[in-house]
Amino acid sequence: MKAAVLKNWFDLELCDIPVPSPGPNEALIKVIRSGVCGSDIVVYKGKHMTATVPTVLSHEILGTIESLPEGYTGSFRIGQRVLMNPIISCGHCSACRRGMTWVCENLKLLGIHVDGGFAEYTKVAVDKLVAVRDETPDEVAILGEPFAVGAHVMVNSKLQKGDKVFISGGATVGLYIALFAKAAGCERVIISEINEKRRQFVESMGIETINPSVTDALDLMQEVTGGSGFDMVYDTSGAASCVLQMPDLCRCGGKLMSLNLSGDAYQFILGKISFKEITLIGNRLYDQKDFEEGVRFVEDNWKDLGLDRMVTDRLGLSEIHRAIEMMLNGENICKIVIDPTR
Repeated sequence: MKAAVLKNWFDLELCDIPVPSPGPNEALIKVIRSGVCGSDIVVYKGKHMTATVPTVLSHEILGTIESLPEGYTGSFRIGQRVLMNPIISCGHCSACRRGMTWVCENLKLLGIHVDGGFAEYTKVAVDKLVAVRDETPDEVAILGEPFAVGAHVMVNSKLQKGDKVFISGGATVGLYIALFAKAAGCERVIISEINEKRRQFVESMGIETINPSVTDALDLMQEVTGGSGFDMVYDTSGAASCVLQMPDLCRCGGKLMSLNLSGDAYQFILGKISFKEITLIGNRLYDQKDFEEGVRFVEDNWKDLGLDRMVTDRLGLSEIHRAIEMMLNGENICKIVIDPTR
């Protein structure tokens, strides 16, 4: 089968590899669509703290069931369209015993540590499958995994109705957080995005934005909060200037959340967290419940929210290098989706 294999950092090759052979509790999946995520680029550049090579990239995977384990008696059926939770947890480490399987000490992920979805076929444990409603279009369903992250972000954030929220970065991650925050009843939800085309797209989705090269975020904070600071500040960009500014934008007793998965170091002034008694929250993945909630949110709301517009770029597997280039250069407006049949 054709697959995009990351052989080493910055070395992605489209090549022929064997169709994966499912284990005793695994399903073989024919991939219909796979999403390109910012974390794929972190892995591609060798910046991810645990990624391994060689690996077939992509953990955002929609497909149909090609085979099920021998003797399987559950509800899934051959040919059924499914999304897959890409998390592979050990089940016995300290984190798993505490129920935090998504930060397993031995965690592996499809597309980061084991072969993922930039291929014609992949395999996954049956208990990580989530069925997709027949009426949900492929290019809407593929958003289920990113929105699963958003569902877990909401669990960790504990946003309150009336909160004022600031989000650095208007790519897919920032946009789905903003959509969830608005659905939670937050009073103001503002995204800072320097890419003009991306900023305009975010505004077309009904989200307030600023261009940080024109509007200073601290001046905005003064205007919106009277100088007290935002209740919740998210960084999805990973840019040093954004990360370092987070405590200054946050109110006393407020919350900061980082969704940056790279190993880059910053000269972060930790004392600002102590002085304002700010809660600093990390966020990585999700549990199966969050995954299912993310999928259902997309399916229930995609028409009203226009979520189908989030897929702005459609490429074939043969164009995978172009997809990576677009992400590296910030050319993509929102989500790039790969069709492995092309």
